[in-house]
Amino acid sequence: MSRELQFDGYWEGEAVYTCDNCHKAQMKFRFDSEEIDSRGHRAEMRRNGWKAPTEVGGRLFDFCCERCRNEYIRKNTF
Repeated sequence: MSRELQFDGYWEGEAVYTCDNCHKAQMKFRFDSEEIDSRGHRAEMRRNGWKAPTEVGGRLFDFCCERCRNEYIRKNTF
């Protein structure tokens, strides 16, 4: 999974999700407590076309679109 927490205060900052295939597409969400709403983030990402975290080789990965997901799976499983 490619979520990075970027802090700019005490438990304040942004949760940044990056596509594990193209590494270009990103979604950022602001947080201001230890309770980061990952489920809410994932729901918003799906509404914006991102694919649900996909398991490849026993690990979870994030993809900005179906093309990136399929490309990553082809490169890393065959």
